[in-house]
Amino acid sequence: MVKGFGKIGLPVGKNGRKRVKLGKRIALSVINDILDEKGRVLPCVCGALSEESRKENAERMRFAEKGVTGIMGKQAFYDRIRTVFGVDEPKKIAAYCKENWKEDVEHVMRTAKDVCSNTFLFDFRWDMERTYEPIHFENEIDWSLIPFGDREFLWQFNRHRFQLCLSQAYQMTGDETYAENSVRLMRDWIRRAEPGDNINLGPWRTLETGIRAENWLRTLALLEDSPAVDDAFIEEVEACVKKHAKRLYDNFQPHKYISNWGVLESSGLLLFSLAMEDGEEKETCQKMAMKRLFQCADVQVLHDGTQWEQSPMYHNEVYHCFLNAYYYGTRAGIDMEGIREVVRKMARVNYAWKKPDHTQFTQGDSDASDLRDQITAGAYVVSDPSLKSGGYPILDYESAWQFGWKACETYREMKADHPGFESVELPFSGNYYMRSGWNETDHLLHFYCGETGGGHGHADKLHVDLVINGEDILVDSGRATYVGSPIRYDLKEPAAHNVVLMDGKPFSVCEDSWTYKNLCTCLKQQYFEGKTGAFAEGSHMGYMEEGVLANRKVIWIKPDIFVIVDDFYGKGTHSYETYFHFGRQGKAALTDTGVRFEGEKTTAWLTRVDVPAKREIRETVISSHYNEHGTNQTYWEKAEAEGTFSRITVIHGGPKETAKPVSVERIGLHLAGYKDELEAVRAEGLRILAGEKEYILFLCHEEVMTPTDILYWENCVGYGKAVLFDRTEEKKETITGEILAW
Repeated sequence: MVKGFGKIGLPVGKNGRKRVKLGKRIALSVINDILDEKGRVLPCVCGALSEESRKENAERMRFAEKGVTGIMGKQAFYDRIRTVFGVDEPKKIAAYCKENWKEDVEHVMRTAKDVCSNTFLFDFRWDMERTYEPIHFENEIDWSLIPFGDREFLWQFNRHRFQLCLSQAYQMTGDETYAENSVRLMRDWIRRAEPGDNINLGPWRTLETGIRAENWLRTLALLEDSPAVDDAFIEEVEACVKKHAKRLYDNFQPHKYISNWGVLESSGLLLFSLAMEDGEEKETCQKMAMKRLFQCADVQVLHDGTQWEQSPMYHNEVYHCFLNAYYYGTRAGIDMEGIREVVRKMARVNYAWKKPDHTQFTQGDSDASDLRDQITAGAYVVSDPSLKSGGYPILDYESAWQFGWKACETYREMKADHPGFESVELPFSGNYYMRSGWNETDHLLHFYCGETGGGHGHADKLHVDLVINGEDILVDSGRATYVGSPIRYDLKEPAAHNVVLMDGKPFSVCEDSWTYKNLCTCLKQQYFEGKTGAFAEGSHMGYMEEGVLANRKVIWIKPDIFVIVDDFYGKGTHSYETYFHFGRQGKAALTDTGVRFEGEKTTAWLTRVDVPAKREIRETVISSHYNEHGTNQTYWEKAEAEGTFSRITVIHGGPKETAKPVSVERIGLHLAGYKDELEAVRAEGLRILAGEKEYILFLCHEEVMTPTDILYWENCVGYGKAVLFDRTEEKKETITGEILAW
């Protein structure tokens, strides 16, 4: 008789999504398991198999005839993995998720049903390369398919995230169809996803080989009670686990110590080793995995907790794998304390750069993903109440299925403490965050002055992101794709960021999708947060061949005024183009003094101290997730200057109902004892009126001090690169202000 796995080729459903059919692209038909009269699995493929696969199947049949297959295979395998990858009370977890995470349950169930009919869509929060059009296989699955010319589909497909959906659906429904299809697909992959000549470009690429460890082993742990998981199937799984481990053990390269690949592969090697039989092979794999994980942590996780690639997306891929290694390794009885601190530091970085809407910035190759599940997992695994306040109040859907029912109860009872910071400097990575608070309507500015970060890094030196009233005002344009193409290069190069270009030349130019023809060295400078404001500064050497140094100062006047000062130090006459990219949800329009931006709930103004003659609002490309892009608006202006060039932008905003623009005027500064004002190119001041508030800001673009003098304007006296005065209450008696930068 034929054991079926559901109807093949059913419509996607009533969700309105399009589907790409792949009909008879492949000559082979769908694999089914044919059972003999005693219920034993007889491997049978309708179509051609490789000679190696035929030999393996023949050998398996000989073992089956001798009664060797399936004596204790399943029992022994689950005795090894149950306490490491299993979860307690799966039925309670299912009920918990149905009660608290209904949208996640619906998403997983929809995915599982689609997968049973050979339809695949990658739209989960942390799918590295999302897709928006389901791929449907009418007959046999092509595990090496590359639709639309993007090989990233092949790799995302072969990570097998969908297997977790099938196993969770099985636990939530008790329907054997999901377990049977999980077995069908895993067995089909084991038998037919051959390494081939281009092993490093196909299903057995080492990155996917490492990622499959979690997805396979967690899936199998949830399928233990299913009769579809029999001894013969487990025999195939165990052989393939060893094949995975060997692939990962043998193919580690020195450059991977600094790449996310090194952590993803080594974490996978550790997890696979935990499923192997005790013996020298298992011990060797574990020791090597641990050695590589510790070395990768030393090299690529900076002292401030940031993963070096300057991409929150890949920071979180690495963080997740360190967390898995720590959690599962500890459950297996391995001393993992050295990894615990890595997990904690990386989780706190997620907290530091979390936007008011809980998403990460689209810095480098990143999607706008919600960070709360990542922070929640870290809070539970390292038992840190200060992290819980940045995550969910209860375990999220995925954490519940990963950590189990007791973990749900433990986390619910854990108190949530303040993280101990609002604004924060991540000095090693060169990321700075000025934050007014932790509410969803607070303000947050991100300033970046760090290294490029490898292939996933963008040419975004001195870029700023800005959130006002919880809404995106200034944004990074995102990534869209990894396919070498104009949109890939446009989104990686400087003009897609909120920066200034000189003479129309980008300070870094793409060579291809992953490399640059030239890199731009940054110069990190000082950061300070005071009572009335905060300050950050950075420079880059992208125009040093022309003898010009680019410099940007960012001043935050608490709680809601932001000043951006751009200086270009050098000689000769040059043109300077400024770019400010706005959130896609709003509309921008020119005003007499700059730009007005209307968002969904926020109005913001960019006020220029000197308004140039050449300026306009342009339509540009923006991408919040892989394989997705749309349009937004960008403010562009152009000015020319001889010698040192300086320009100042003041940004302010708030809720539409109450927001009003600030008034900004330049004021001349004096040195005590001298009548003449200092040239603005040397030092200048701003007078900012915001409702009833009056602020004075001194800015020194170069040293102007003589032995005994001090800068002053009316009743304000002080000295430094940036000195902030609140003049609201006192306009006659001398006030000294707060030095933000010296």
